[in-house]
Amino acid sequence: MKKTTHPITNIGSVSLLMIFIVLCLVVFSALSLSGTLSEYRYSQKIARHNADYYLASGSASETLKQIDEALDAAYTAHPDDYRETAEAELARFGSVETDPDSRMPSVTYEVPIDDAQSLRVTLTLNTPAEMQNGYYRITSWQEVPASRWDGDDSLNLMTF
Repeated sequence: MKKTTHPITNIGSVSLLMIFIVLCLVVFSALSLSGTLSEYRYSQKIARHNADYYLASGSASETLKQIDEALDAAYTAHPDDYRETAEAELARFGSVETDPDSRMPSVTYEVPIDDAQSLRVTLTLNTPAEMQNGYYRITSWQEVPASRWDGDDSLNLMTF
């Protein structure tokens, strides 16, 4: 009687293929989960930043309203001495910087967004001849770093 022999490689190749497929599925699912978690953390960070920005923007709008009321009071009280009266009215605000001596006087103030950024608003005051357009123009409403960057990255390589 003749014995029939079966090739050994056929039984092992199916098992190896199944192990490889399962291993690929596990690796791809782990990568997918990792990417999803990092995108979730990033979206939470963006949502927190947007909430902080809009809170700071609301506070900046409140300050803008107070500045508008101060400029209105200065113009209605003394339209001839508007610039001097406006400067005196704006001096009440501690966080507002004025530049009345330039040709185009401006008002600048900052509202903190978080520890790293602030919202800086710059207004250019209109002259008494341009009061039909309002008391000011918003020149800038932008996010700026809260601290200054010190660019001194020099290394002392040759010390004796």
